[in-house]
Amino acid sequence: MSKKTYFVVNDTRYDNHHGGWRVMANLHLGMERRGWQCSGSLPVSAQVHHLKKHSKAISESNLILVNGEGSLHHNSRNAMRLFDVMNQLRKQRPVVLLNALWQDNDPERWHPLLSGLSAVYTRDRRSQSQLETIGINAAYAPDLTFYNYPDYSGSQQSRYLITDSVLKKWDETAYTICQRDPECDFRTLLTRRPKFSRGSRDWGRQLKFSLYPYLFEHFGSHVPPRYKVVAKATNNSEQFLQSLAAYRGVCAARYHALCFAIQQQVPMLFVSSNSH
Repeated sequence: MSKKTYFVVNDTRYDNHHGGWRVMANLHLGMERRGWQCSGSLPVSAQVHHLKKHSKAISESNLILVNGEGSLHHNSRNAMRLFDVMNQLRKQRPVVLLNALWQDNDPERWHPLLSGLSAVYTRDRRSQSQLETIGINAAYAPDLTFYNYPDYSGSQQSRYLITDSVLKKWDETAYTICQRDPECDFRTLLTRRPKFSRGSRDWGRQLKFSLYPYLFEHFGSHVPPRYKVVAKATNNSEQFLQSLAAYRGVCAARYHALCFAIQQQVPMLFVSSNSH
């Protein structure tokens, strides 16, 4: 039997946070269990011209899997990047959009593309409903973090946790609250250090991860709140989830923090972000 291979678009490991890491780990695990092998991946935020670098891996693939994750909303910059990439790739291989958020994009622009894909799966019912209203037959499959996860829900629980957000204004508010309340910890879903790099495109991020925590800890310099706590972050996802399960409650301001709290059976309050 010939080898079954797939290529991944929107590899969110390169965002270097625990949500993206677990999504991609579970995607590869699920495909491996079904006898598929990965030929390569296109990092998150890549544009259509970056496909040239991966032409060999794409040509060797039987299937293109596009990780929609939190990108497809309000015709955002990342949404339109994925639009262009999918539009190009569907001319070459079968394309499946999965694990996708969908919210308030231009239906006239998107319908021809989505109707030409081999399958569309949303990670939430509301996204599925919005796609159905524009005539796209989308299926629902829970976020990929639910495919496989450890259970630490029996941990002894104490204190409360507030997570960071994609919205910087929320980070400022949450960090201030935690500074005032000794029962609350502010934590970021970002990893301790970037593990996945897109080369020179990520030099700015790598500099922030190295410099900001140091400036804050040693000189008290003003830096964004998420970097004030990066020094206490971890690159070990199992360790991160185990620590999350030890809280009495979580104020979750990232989608994957919500997913993790559900999985670990930790009571949570969910704060709105940049999408439904």
